[in-house]
Amino acid sequence: MGCLERALTGCFVLLAVMTPAAAAAQSASDGVRAAARTGCDYSACALSIAPTWNGLAVVRGRGGERVANLNFFWPGDVSRAMVGSDAAAAGLDSAVAEARRAVGIRRTGAALTDAGIVLAAMAAVRALGAGKIRRSDGVIAGAGAASLALSVPFQFAADGALSRAVWWHNLRYGR
Repeated sequence: MGCLERALTGCFVLLAVMTPAAAAAQSASDGVRAAARTGCDYSACALSIAPTWNGLAVVRGRGGERVANLNFFWPGDVSRAMVGSDAAAAGLDSAVAEARRAVGIRRTGAALTDAGIVLAAMAAVRALGAGKIRRSDGVIAGAGAASLALSVPFQFAADGALSRAVWWHNLRYGR
């Protein structure tokens, strides 16, 4: 990690530490007003993330109703789940922006993951068809493995963006 990357990471950490305290102080009464306006409180309408076999599910409330899924292989839009029932809620624009960012990053990761799986499968089928592993099969399998390895940081970055989207969504419920 270079000097610039460490400095940027330090700035983001500092911003992350300072933002929740300031946001909570400004939004506690907003959360009470939002709950009164929508008839929804934190225990019923706050979002959380639950791991699934094919991605991260966005679930609502204590019951865990699935409202969206950020898939690993074919990601769809999860930003609609961030809107909720109050179009004037605190943090709404940030929640939607982070959700869209998560989908964009996940699409890159998914393309790399899907390409890696296809290349690995193609190498295996070619090797089985030939009855031996040829050099070209090894090159194809290596490209597939490299594609899968490259997808991992994108998948984790998408998870982080989705987590921030959920945090921004839940800000509306305050304390």
